[in-house]
Formats: sequence, structure tokens, C-alpha cells
Amino acid sequence: MDEFDRLLYEGSAQLPPELSELAPPRPWKKPIGQICWGLALITITLNFFGLNIILPAVGAALLWLGLAPLRRENGGFRFAYACATLYAVLRLTVILLQATPLDHWLASLIGQEWNTTTGPVPLYYALWTVLIQLVLVFAVGGLWQGLKGVFHQAGQKPRTAAAGGLVMLEVLLLPMALVGLEGWLLVGPILILWVCLIVSLRRIGKSLDQAGYTMQPAPMAVSNRLALGVWLGLHLLIIAALPLLFSRLPAGVQTQVYGTTASDSPLRSELLELGFPEDILSRLDDSELVRFEGAYGLKKEGYRNDESDLPDGMPSIVTVEVPVRDEKYGFRTVYLAYLHWNPNEASGGYMEGVQIAQDYQGVTAWTTQPDGVLKWQDSAGNAYTMPLNFRFDTDNAGTACYYANFSLPKDVSGPTEGFLFWEATPTFPEIVSLYNFSVTAAHKRSCWQYPYTLPSELLASGFHAPNWQWRMYQWTSEGQMAPEGQYDSRKY
Repeated sequence: MDEFDRLLYEGSAQLPPELSELAPPRPWKKPIGQICWGLALITITLNFFGLNIILPAVGAALLWLGLAPLRRENGGFRFAYACATLYAVLRLTVILLQATPLDHWLASLIGQEWNTTTGPVPLYYALWTVLIQLVLVFAVGGLWQGLKGVFHQAGQKPRTAAAGGLVMLEVLLLPMALVGLEGWLLVGPILILWVCLIVSLRRIGKSLDQAGYTMQPAPMAVSNRLALGVWLGLHLLIIAALPLLFSRLPAGVQTQVYGTTASDSPLRSELLELGFPEDILSRLDDSELVRFEGAYGLKKEGYRNDESDLPDGMPSIVTVEVPVRDEKYGFRTVYLAYLHWNPNEASGGYMEGVQIAQDYQGVTAWTTQPDGVLKWQDSAGNAYTMPLNFRFDTDNAGTACYYANFSLPKDVSGPTEGFLFWEATPTFPEIVSLYNFSVTAAHKRSCWQYPYTLPSELLASGFHAPNWQWRMYQWTSEGQMAPEGQYDSRKY
């Protein structure tokens, strides 16, 4: 040992002990770890407690935060960072649209449906899925190329198979989502492969640290914790506040009624003799009354809630079945569904919906699209009407139904009444046929709902929403279509 070595050996004992315990710098551990966690949270789907929103939001932020310090290393990382930024913006846009009616408007504007193994979905949502997943594929692809460039700069053979495998797997997830594949036998092996690739990607950062490649992190204007907090706070603000602005539907065309439009025609007396409820009949004007011209029978079902009952926002439903003579078909049957909201619950509601399922057991009959109207008086005693617009759709069981969405007027004095009309004509008018139908009402009790949901969507899905948000009530009726002389309202 020469003199210089001896001095070094003797002086090493005088060094602070903490210096000898310092770990070597690991600049790649944090960004690669954030990227791995980001991809994990983006891919994992848990549909409870709002985790389907929270986890992808955190994942998009972590992916962006992980790529941000790498963006100056090479072109691959810069491309991945730009794609991660676009991915986060697209995710936030989806959250924003789902809090407003704009999402439904865009879906109806594009129209058409995309068929999956779990049923048809609007083409609009399929296009969103393709766009968001493609951006994620490009982000992971940029990460792959960036890692390859770093290994080349370090003078080592690229060990980036895990990143390349993730690109291929993210590409594979796109047709799986569009087809709607489900079940552990199909998804399980892919999930196991995906976990292995994520773990291998995490090891790439360790390899780069061991290779001694020096990284110069790009500066960040704010800390990671602050950026993540602001990002999640923006999501919370959108989800918590924006739905409150759209808690009610826009008011329809409200027409003030001057004077009375009802006359003392002989038809009213004929309907009263057949058993038409007098209080409902008195509310029909002559243009509505003419539907029952030629009536030869009548069946009334349902009841009115007592005004002393506790308000629950639900209308009472009364149905009236009236067969009438028809020169072309021999006869047809006119149906009226009468909805009555008591004075103590007719105002202040948020959204209402009505579903009419006609002939839901497949009886051969031609039915018309329902049309309806709301009638009420304001606090000044002025009478108003508002038409209800029905649209055709099928429910989750494939049953043909008609739906109407509306909000009750705010300024109401007395009850609010709804009159829904449709007709059914039998294919074989010479025989007696059963005719079954149902009228289902939905009432939104809460001013907050995310995602934005119309009553018709809830009614069509058959989903029983929490009681604090929605109430639903269904009235089913079994009637008959029979020619004159064979109609018996007591038989069914």
C-alpha cells in the first residue's frame, strides 16, 4: 500500500456515517412507477361507489404526471406526453358531457346503434370508446419508443418487450370493448398477462437506474400533489354542481285556455250512461270527446289517491277502455290513461316520465302512437295545457313501448292532470281478443343525478334506482277487444 492509499484508508473513518448509507440515485423509479399505476387504474373497472369515475381520473392524472418529467428526453416521450394530455382532456370531456343533456343530444344527433354481445348501444358511445382507447394506444406506443431511445442512448440493447406487449394488449382491448366480451374465462387470461406486463414495465425503470443513465427531469410548474388535487377537484366540481343546473326539463309549449271548450253534447250523456267517470269526463274538451264517438261499451280501472295522503310525487292512474264502431274495421278500441297529481304534490317536482307498453303479450292488433296533454291552473286561476310528446323505443326485455319525459309546472293551484290517448284495432275483428297494456310513471325526487338520466331511460332499463332519487309506479290492465254485442266489461 503506497502512501496515498494509506491516507485514504485512514481518512475514511472520519466520514459521516450517513454518507456511507446513501442509496444510489434512482431517477427512473418515480416516473415509471406513476406510469404503471396510471395504466393500472385506467384499465381496472369497478362499478360501485363511484370507482368507475374516480379510478380512471386518478389513472389519467398519474399517467400524465409520470410522462411529464420525461418529455425532454426524446421524441417518443414527447409524443407520449402529448397523447396522455389529450387522453386526460377527453376523459374530462366525457365527465362533463355526462353531467348535462348535451350527451343525449349528441347521441340522438348521430343516431344508429352498435350491436354488442350484451345488447345494442348508441353508436355515439362506441365512437367515444374507439377515440379514447386509440389515444391511449398512441400514448403507450410513444412510451415504448421513448424507452427504446433511452436504451440506445445508454449504449445498451433495448429491454422494452413489456412496453411493446402493453401496446399490443391495449390494441386488443379495443375490439373486446366493441364486441362486449365478458366473463372470467375470456377476460381472466388477458388480465393475468396484463398484470405481468405492468410488473415487467416497472422493472424497466430499475434497469435504467442500474445502467447509470442520467435523466434530466423536465421542470413542473406545480407539485404532483397539487396537480392531482386540482384535477380531482375539477372532477368533483363538475359531478357535484353541474347536474343541479339541469335538474328540470325545459318547459313545453304552454297554452292558456280561455273559457270552456266543453259542450253539453249527447255523446257526454251516452258516455256517462256507459259508466265513464264524471269528474274525468268533465275535463275533456270536445276535440278529445269526439274520439269516443260510436261507443258501445266501457271498462274503468284504477283509483284516485286521497288528498290527505302524504305526498310522494306519484300520480294516481285511472284507465278507461271504450270500444267504438268503425266503418272500415267494424270496431276499434280507444284507451285513456288519466294521471292525477294531488295539489300538495303537483308542483316542485324535478322530472316525470311515462311509459306505455301496449299489447305487451303479443296480441295481434294495430296500435297508434299515444298522444297526451297536461292540464292545470296557476295561482291566478288561469287554465293552461301542455302537450306531451311520446317517442317509440324498446325496453330492456325488447318490449315495444312509448315514452314521454316532462317536468310539472312550478306555478300550480290545485291538481295537475294528464290525459293520454291511444287506439287499438284488432287484426281479426270478428273474434274476441285479450288486450293487455301497462302504464308506468317515474318521478325524480332529487335535484342531483349523475350521470344525467332521463326518466325514459330509467323506465326502459327496468333498473330500480335508490328511493331517495326516484319513485316508480306501474299500473297494468287486462282488457278485451270485442265486436258489438260480445263486449263484456265484467268478463276480464
